[in-house]
Amino acid sequence: KAVNEYTSAVRILACQILDLIAEALKIQPRNALSQYLLDTQSDSVFRLNHYPPCPELDAPQHNLIGFGEHTDPQILTVLRSNNTAGLEICMKDGTWLSVPPDQSSFFINVGDAMQ
Repeated sequence: KAVNEYTSAVRILACQILDLIAEALKIQPRNALSQYLLDTQSDSVFRLNHYPPCPELDAPQHNLIGFGEHTDPQILTVLRSNNTAGLEICMKDGTWLSVPPDQSSFFINVGDAMQ
């Protein structure tokens, strides 16, 4: 029940953000983007990932768990932070910038489909 309620709340948040993007881009109707998330045939995904703390990187053997460099193929990605660092974004000049964790925030990534 808790996961379904959380998923529903995040979907509503994503729809509100997409409606604001559509409004800023003067796309009509205002829900032209968010309607895809509300469609029962939508391929939107809710994924829970847990990454344990990383061992020392210079240890003889280490198995790091996480995603490597990638782009998000969806329209929008909503990330819930915790107190663990690791999220980085690539700047236009190709340098990587660490995003400080903030457990009271969501991080919103514009995906490939929106770009």
